[in-house]
Amino acid sequence: MRKVGLMVAAVSLVAASAIFAHAPNGETHNVVKFPAGRAPVIDADCSDWGAVPGDQYWILTDELYPLGDRHPTAGMARGENDASSFATTYRLGWSSDTNNLYYCNTVFDDVHTIDRPGDFDWYEDDSNEYFFNIRHLSTEEVAALSGENFSTYLGFNYSVPVSAAGPLWMINGICVGCEWIESDTELHTLAWSFTGEEFGESTYTYEQRVAAYDGRPTDVDGAPEVLVYQTLADNQVVHITLVTNDDDGDREDGRGGQWSTDDGCACAPYGDFLLEPLNPGIDWGAYTTAVENQSWGRIKAQY
Repeated sequence: MRKVGLMVAAVSLVAASAIFAHAPNGETHNVVKFPAGRAPVIDADCSDWGAVPGDQYWILTDELYPLGDRHPTAGMARGENDASSFATTYRLGWSSDTNNLYYCNTVFDDVHTIDRPGDFDWYEDDSNEYFFNIRHLSTEEVAALSGENFSTYLGFNYSVPVSAAGPLWMINGICVGCEWIESDTELHTLAWSFTGEEFGESTYTYEQRVAAYDGRPTDVDGAPEVLVYQTLADNQVVHITLVTNDDDGDREDGRGGQWSTDDGCACAPYGDFLLEPLNPGIDWGAYTTAVENQSWGRIKAQY
């Protein structure tokens, strides 16, 4: 599979560090590079990604691991979700032109559940978690930087439809509840939409642009001017973890669950994602639909 077949290309970039943390170990996902001027418009519409061959780049539900920390997945193995209850497609890309990472995630759910009792219980809803660490660091290296009052961690957590329990439908790990970071900023832009029934059977789309956030000092108050950025490069390996929570997992029939690209913990970004150079095999002048880019078997697995 091409997604995990390019680890060799990244070895020279990461060999200088003696200790690595990979989750899952030995797997690398490829992140497609957008040409200059072709970065996606953040509008919760994945059609901008239509030229990219899904079988080479997209992460589908059959590749996700059950975590079950928040929603039951007892007895289930990798990719064993009930596709009639929940199915997701993650699309990841990057641009040297904008120096941003991008993702467009579509989530089919037979019922969207938003029943959390308060602002900070977003994980009890149908929700999404996206963790980024642009530096390719081990747990020991992250801890060492933390001891020096510098955090490289960036996390976004959000649940939609927006809960009636409170205004914090999106939580940014840098500054919880800060208006300056939860809207369209240098750091990120987020858009979401849905087709179908808002709280019933529907497909939600989440599209986000994330700047190459390097970190921030933790011994000063969080503010836009203290955030540090770096420059993304071809063949760079970054750490990302993606999680989608299906609140249906609390039902007696056991459907739903918590699913992730990480095989151990939805708490930190340690998945290896390779920022590919431009792929000469992609015809950016002739967009195709996402359906045309997937085999029929993989299409059926999502519904």
